[in-house]
Parts: sequence; structure tokens; C-alpha cells
Amino acid sequence: MTIEPVPPEHALRLCVLGDFDGEHTRSWLRYFVQRGHEVHAVSYYPPADPPEGVRLHVLRPAAGATGAAAARAGRRLPPSAQRLLNVLRYRRAGLKRLVHELAPDVFHAHYLVEHGLYGTEAAYHPYVVSAWGSDVLVEAAGSRLNRAIARFVLRRTDLATANNRFMVREMVLKLGIERAFVQHIVLGVGRDYLEAGVRQAAAARERPTAVISTRSLDSPLYNVDVIVRAMARVRKRLPDARLVVAGDGRLRPEIEALAQRLGLGEAVRFAGFLSQAAFREALADAEVFVSIPSSDGTSVALLQAMAAGCFPVVSDLRSQEELVKQGVQGLRVPPADEGAVADALVQALEDRELRRSARERNLRFVQEYGVLETNMARMESWYYRLAGRPEEVQPSPPAQTGLQD
Repeated sequence: MTIEPVPPEHALRLCVLGDFDGEHTRSWLRYFVQRGHEVHAVSYYPPADPPEGVRLHVLRPAAGATGAAAARAGRRLPPSAQRLLNVLRYRRAGLKRLVHELAPDVFHAHYLVEHGLYGTEAAYHPYVVSAWGSDVLVEAAGSRLNRAIARFVLRRTDLATANNRFMVREMVLKLGIERAFVQHIVLGVGRDYLEAGVRQAAAARERPTAVISTRSLDSPLYNVDVIVRAMARVRKRLPDARLVVAGDGRLRPEIEALAQRLGLGEAVRFAGFLSQAAFREALADAEVFVSIPSSDGTSVALLQAMAAGCFPVVSDLRSQEELVKQGVQGLRVPPADEGAVADALVQALEDRELRRSARERNLRFVQEYGVLETNMARMESWYYRLAGRPEEVQPSPPAQTGLQD
């Protein structure tokens, strides 16, 4: 992915607070680093893999005995209460002093009810907060304290972003932010995935067998166990069908054990965490993508699969209606209904014409909705506006992909 840098005199100084071990935040940073902006990342503890090209500032280089004890004590509290305790930790660690010393053009925190809350401690403006999905659709929706935290944060932001139009609606109607102060900005996928989609369309198989799941195995929210049980049903009707689970996390041992108990054997391959290159290859080798979390915003994994030409089977959630039109772009199913999931997978694997039609529509959809370079250029223009430099907006020109507009 080639991104044209801005002229040095137009570079911004950006300061970001978030989870720098998460790929979404890293992709966000990577774009602005490649654009030539001066990007600072603030983390409480050192990330396992520091993001390249950023100037990393660690508030606590090591936990130490006292910090580790406090962290263990905090984990016994509900997540919302842990976050209130963490605000004090960020205060004592000097977040406010550091951000004011850096004096960025924009201070940006990711994940509304967590780093968004911690960032308010800096009392710095302009302040941007991005919501990613569960922070609005699960945590703020299901907990009075988290809802109060979300409202507290939004009252202190100069701009909020959400990666899904349904989330924007929820933030306006249920969290009280004015519509003018929230923007729908999707992280999106690189144009190289669109190129993979063109190749996939040309190489579509007459008898597809491969289904891929790419969501995390860290949380039961993603219902990967339901996918495995559904696959056992699929195999009774389509004996050649196989599943690739491209993800990792603490639930992996029990999901692997479930696959063995169901007698799936080599029909399910647990690929673990894949590099970006290996991930693209895995998508290119599959015809059907399945992702059925109990709650979801705009999943980058879904956009990647659609761009690469995989037919999507996703949860029947309000937030997914703008992404997958039922029976046209893919199939939506109740996320906990393994029978419905199995039926959808069989339909997707057997109906070649449905897959072909959806592939063409989905490539166009991702072009219009979910290209990283286009969407991050929109975010960049907001950074310039918030910094009081709107005349300096330097949009990133789209790269050529071979797709016809």
C-alpha cells in the first residue's frame, strides 16, 4: 500500500492514546505515519510490539511490585469501576503533563469508555474520541456506569467518530452527543485487498469447500464455538466442506477440543494469528466468510473479506444492515442459532450464482464505503480543521487498482 506523503510544511503533530497492541489502532497510526505527520503514541505500559514510525511515550516503563498488586486488585472490580480507578493511575503517571508538553495539533483517544475516559484527564483540546463497536453497543448499552462514562467523555470532546452509521444514531439518541459533533469514519481496508478481490473473482471454483472465520478467540462475544458446531452440521450435507479458523486467544484450547469432540478432525484447521500477507492468502483461498458476533460495529475483517471476494455470512444485527443486504450481498443469521448458521453456510457453498452476484456488488460497496486511504483522508481533513488549518488539507490521491469505477 503506497501512500503519498504531505509536504513537510503541512505535517501535523498528532498524539494518540489507545491500545497499541490492537491491529485497528496500529493501522490508524500507520496511515498517518506514512503521510509524513509527526505521530506520538502514549501508552500506560509498553506495548508488546511497539508500532513502527511513531514516537512512543510510556507512562510506566514497568509495572513494579506495587503496580502489579494494584492491577490485580483492580481486576476484581467490574470493568467500569476498573476504568475509574485507571483514571487515577493516568493522573499520577503524568498524562496531563506529557500531553501539554507535546502540545499536539490534535489529541485523539480510541475506544470511548476506556482510553476516551483516560484522555479526559489531560484536559487538552482539540480532543477527538473514536468509538469502535462494543464500547457503544454493549458496554454503554448494558451498564449505567459505562453509559455515564460515555456521556461524560462525549461532553468533553471536540469531535467523536464512529465506524458504523447505526452507532452514530445510538450515540446521538442514547448518549446525547449533538449530530454535528460525531462523524461516521470507517477505518477500512487497503486497496491491495480490492486487487485480491479481482484475482479471486477470476479464480472462483466450481465446487467451493472453504469457509473462513477470522474473529478473535479471546471472547465468547464472537461465537466461534457456534460456528464450529454449525460446521459439524454442514459436513453431514457437504462432506468436503472445511473451515479455517484464522484467529487466536484464550478460548482456543476449548474450541479446538469442541472440534475434536464433534469429530471434525482435519475438516477444521486452527491457523492462529496470521501476518497480513498470510491473511490475504487465506481469504483468497476461501469462498465463504463467517462472522457471527452477538454485537458488532463495522468489522474491518468483514470489509477485508468482501474486498477479497468472499461471500459473507454475518449476524442479523441492526448495525449489519448497512453492510450486508440480505440475500443480495450475503446472508444474515441469528448469531446463536447453529442450525440457521449451518443452513446459510450450505446455501452459500452450493449457490454459485449467488456468490458471483454478491462478489461483484461487494467489491463496489467496499470501493464506496470502506477504503482505508479514502476514509483516513477524511479523518485527516478533520484534523486540519480542528487544528485551525483547514486551508492546508492535502488529500491522499487514490492508488490505481485495475478496478473500473
